[in-house]
Amino acid sequence: MKRWESARRPGARRRAARWDGVPARPASTFGPLPPRAARSRRKPLNKPGRAGTSKAREGARVGLRLSIAAVVVVVLFATLLVRLWSLQVLQGKRLNTTALQTTTRAVVTPSPRGEILARGGQALAKDSFEWVVTVATTPGPAGARIADPAVKRRLVALIPGLTVREIDADLASNQFSPYQPVPVAFNVAPSAVLYVDQHHSQFPGVKAQHESVRDYPSGDLATQTLGYVRQITAAELAKLKRYGYAENEIVGQAGLEQEYELYLQGKPGVVTEAVTPSGQVVRTVSVKPAKPGDSLVLNVDQGLEKDVSQSLANEIAAVRATGKPAPLGAAVVLDPRNGQVLAMASYPSYDNNWWITGMTTARYASLNSNAGYPLTNWAIQGFQPPGSTFKLVTATAALNTGLITPSSIIDDTGLYPLPGGAPLHDADNVPLGPINVVTALTRSSDFFFYTLGGRFWEARATYGLTPIQNEAHLYGLGVPSRIDLPANEVQNGWVDSLQTRKLLREQAPKVYAAASWYLGDNVEMAFGQGETVVTPVQLATAYGTFANGGTRYAPKLAAAVVAPSGRVVRRFVPRVLDHVTMSAETRQTILEGLEGAVQNPLGTAYAAFVGFNFAKWNIAGKTGTATVTVSDVVQPTSWFVSFGGPRGSAPRYVVCVEINQAGFGASAAAPVARQIWNYLYGHGVDRLAPGR
Repeated sequence: MKRWESARRPGARRRAARWDGVPARPASTFGPLPPRAARSRRKPLNKPGRAGTSKAREGARVGLRLSIAAVVVVVLFATLLVRLWSLQVLQGKRLNTTALQTTTRAVVTPSPRGEILARGGQALAKDSFEWVVTVATTPGPAGARIADPAVKRRLVALIPGLTVREIDADLASNQFSPYQPVPVAFNVAPSAVLYVDQHHSQFPGVKAQHESVRDYPSGDLATQTLGYVRQITAAELAKLKRYGYAENEIVGQAGLEQEYELYLQGKPGVVTEAVTPSGQVVRTVSVKPAKPGDSLVLNVDQGLEKDVSQSLANEIAAVRATGKPAPLGAAVVLDPRNGQVLAMASYPSYDNNWWITGMTTARYASLNSNAGYPLTNWAIQGFQPPGSTFKLVTATAALNTGLITPSSIIDDTGLYPLPGGAPLHDADNVPLGPINVVTALTRSSDFFFYTLGGRFWEARATYGLTPIQNEAHLYGLGVPSRIDLPANEVQNGWVDSLQTRKLLREQAPKVYAAASWYLGDNVEMAFGQGETVVTPVQLATAYGTFANGGTRYAPKLAAAVVAPSGRVVRRFVPRVLDHVTMSAETRQTILEGLEGAVQNPLGTAYAAFVGFNFAKWNIAGKTGTATVTVSDVVQPTSWFVSFGGPRGSAPRYVVCVEINQAGFGASAAAPVARQIWNYLYGHGVDRLAPGR
């Protein structure tokens, strides 16, 4: 019993409790023991068997991950190898070609434009290759171009004769696009070009290029006839692209340069270069040379053109010295046998090279502010009343219709009565008495032709309302001349009539009164006044038609197109437009009157031709003094038109001169014609050599 009781003592109980790993505490001291569930919250110690199993499982998972990664790597490498094989083997040839293309560049080389040559082979317009310096700009306000001031100063120091002011003028020119480099110096010395090329850092945006530049060797000679060139516009490119034109090409803008553009323009060349990614040229892959344009050979004679221009300018200066305005004028020389234009001058003129070296704002303004408007070709655009030169037409109509005969006499009393209006009188107020048509032409009797106009009106039931107008159209007045210049530059004029007045009224009702036609209108029209207006080239064509017997040819400037090899590509043959029918008697009657105007001491142009050798050369002509009723016109228009050549042969030349606000035809236009006839008599014209 004691041993049992001893075993149950409190101390023994505590020792036994420690074997469970929990310190024993007397119930009386710490209170009752916590329940088993509360005691089991302590994490039990792992037993050795369970720890080994966990590590094995973790190792298996790591191995699986490595295996998957290895498979992915193998697949990626396999894909890369397949791709490389495809690029090198399957697509190698194509990709190699593509790679070569990306390392080459095509450089377009401009083609020389064809020359424009006078009939003797002298160059009136040509291309020359020279070094041109251009400056890149940035667009500024209101379309201005801005360039680095320091660069401009360095260029001025490098290129002799160049100034900052000139550079600024070029930058201000509306000739160049604000997004394209602007040429500021032409014909630059190679040493300056080399310096710019070797010092890029000092000249950012500056380039020196060997370019084909249009050149007009004679400066202001035949300026308006030749026209000019400039960089192609977007609108022009859209029209010309089908002919192979590209951006930045030079194209004709006026005159012959525009009319014969497709012949004159060559084909640009292409140089293909192999370049590094940085743009350095490695080698030239291929060269397609530029093809020069064809040359245009004209009927125009250079020596005659110079003489016509100088004679016209000298006379205008002399007329101005007398106090008359004489702001402008024109002169035309034709061959009546075929319509060839041998010379065509317009005054005032200007240097065509301005369009190449830079048409500055100041220069362009001067051309538009000059009273004579030098940009206008007055030979084809300046229409004026023909005055008494129109009497050729009225005389032809009167003789052809039988209104008069060569022997018909009209008593020139000096005053022609108009019912309900003031009487008309001759220009010099001197009555000529009884005269026929020959004397009326020689002495330019207005009264005689007033009478013809009145008689046509009285006999309108027999001849109709337009017998004179019909004859005028056959002569080429009031209808298209068909000269080979841009249609938008050529004025056709018109012959006064009821229909003409209706059209003018529709176009400008504030300028032209209500359309009507009465006796006075018919009388005015018969001697070249009223609303009738013609151009010098039309009047020259009319007299050329009479001179050759009645065949009207289209006036022609171009003779042939010639390839660079010298082969004639095209010859331009005479073009017949119409015929004026007249009997031999009618023609001889009118011819006598026109010869008398020049050679008879009573003729209106006799004084201008005193001393001319009429024994060897025969010349006939007609003066004209046309009054224009406009507020700013203070003097009549001066006309003189003539034809002739060596005696015994058909007339070779027609000379027509018109000077605006210069007074009487005999005193201003006729002296110019005399100087031109002196040249023709002494020099003639060069032989046409289109196949030189």
